Amino acid sequence: MEAPVIYPAYIHKDKRSAWGVTLPDFPGCFAAADALDDLPAAVQEAVEVYFEGEAMDVPVPTAPDALPRGRAYTGGRWLLVDIDVARAIRA
Repeated sequence: MEAPVIYPAYIHKDKRSAWGVTLPDFPGCFAAADALDDLPAAVQEAVEVYFEGEAMDVPVPTAPDALPRGRAYTGGRWLLVDIDVARAIRA
């Protein structure tokens, strides 16, 4: 059994929205949850959907010193999330 891989995730929220998550290592893959505690499960599900029916290589996690910057990444926070990529590929 393979261990989960740690990936960077950018989380953000405003007063009228759920928590949003951007996963830069998975282009076009986003997750959302109403509660902060629900984010890990939402991220795992989003990555499983990302791989669903696709034959893609598993991305290497971006190093912390190479995280994207710029306008899209202001007002939130970076965190590291465990993603069970093996489970995502099987989904």
